[in-house]
Order: sequence, then C-alpha cells, then structure tokens
Amino acid sequence: MTIRDDVLQLLQSNEEGMTDAQLAAELGKLHQQINSRCRQLAAEGLIVRDSSSGVILNRLRSAAPAAPGGHAPEPSTEQASGPARGWPHESAVQGALVGWLARDGWRILRVADTETQERGTDVIAERNGTRLLVEVKGYPGTTYARGAKAGQAKPTPPTLQASHWLAAALLKAMRMRGADTDARVAVAMPDYPRYRSILSEIEASLRGAGVEVWLLSERGEPSTTFGDRAYGDTSSPA
Repeated sequence: MTIRDDVLQLLQSNEEGMTDAQLAAELGKLHQQINSRCRQLAAEGLIVRDSSSGVILNRLRSAAPAAPGGHAPEPSTEQASGPARGWPHESAVQGALVGWLARDGWRILRVADTETQERGTDVIAERNGTRLLVEVKGYPGTTYARGAKAGQAKPTPPTLQASHWLAAALLKAMRMRGADTDARVAVAMPDYPRYRSILSEIEASLRGAGVEVWLLSERGEPSTTFGDRAYGDTSSPA
C-alpha cells in the first residue's frame, strides 16, 4: 500500500485522531512525508486537520466532531508545501497545486503518490461538471534525488533535462487528451525560465491540441498559462 493508504487505514482505527508525529512513528515514515500526505488528504476533503485542541489532529472526515452549529469542520485548504522534498521537486509542486485547486473550489478526486512514482494521472479534479486531468512535473536539480546515486551530481545540465521532462509531460497530456476528449487537460510545472522559453515557441501547437500548461508559483497558483486559453485566463485557469 502507499503512504496515503496507510494513513487512511490508521485513522480509520483511531477515530479520536492522530498527529503527524504519531502517524510518522506508527508507520515508520519521515515526519515530512506524513505532513505532505495529510495536507493532500485534507485538500481532497477526506480528512480534517483539527487544531482546536492546540495541536493539529488528523481525523477522517466522517469521524470529525461537529463544529459549533452542528456542522463538521471544513476540510483544510492549507498549502501542501511541506513535503519530504522541497520546491521545485514534483511532490512539492503537486502538493501546492492540490492546495490551490481546493481553495479555488475544485473537488479533488485523485492525487497520485509521487514518492512511489505511482502510475496514472497525477491529479484529477472536478468543478461544476468539468473534469480536470493534470500531469505534474518538477524542475530538475543538479544532484540525484533518489536511488543508489542519491546526492551525487548529475552529468546532465538541469536546462537540458528540463526540456526532456517537458517533452515527456506533453506526451502524457496528449495521451490523456486522446483518452478523454471532454475533460480539461493540463500540465502543471514550477515557473522557470527554461520552461517559459520552450512553451512560448510551441503555444500555437498547444492551443491546437487542446492542452493547457500552467507554470506555478510556490503557492500552487498559476503565474502564467500557455495553450488552450478557451478555459480561462492567466490568473485563474477555470
């Protein structure tokens, strides 16, 4: 199972709630990993991060106590900016995006586990009958982030690797577009000059393909968009 599944299962058997630290200790995971997953789950509306007792307790939404007025607390829309890997790693970009989408009124249907490189669409959301499919990419660093070479310098310059990552993301987006012609299809990436430069050259092609590309700030908000503008503008691709 993924960390996400483990957290949900553990909270199901602990209806009184658990802190990030308790979850991390129980599951044998890093605190940052648990914090990231819990923020994403809160953005999806599956859990509530309740700070009314002075510490943040994670509870399944169905088990959350009623707030004044008889309503369960609203799901947290805090930015998922504390993942195990910082900005501009893919997990940080994805977490920030999910937080922004939730704040912007989207219902989160799926968030892939980037730490385990889970296959499938990275983020699926829905709002007002519109289905949104998003492929998320980070920006390459100068050292390997995982595996036997973790921490070692990469031989490929980040700007060159970034063009490869963008190409792979666009191929995935084209496949998503072919599989679902009614959905909005977007690629979400951190806002870097290399990405801006390439996207400026291919914007007409993106529009023709019906694919959007969002370059994000660290809060997950699109600082600019490229491609299919029929769905929105640069401030809110909605």
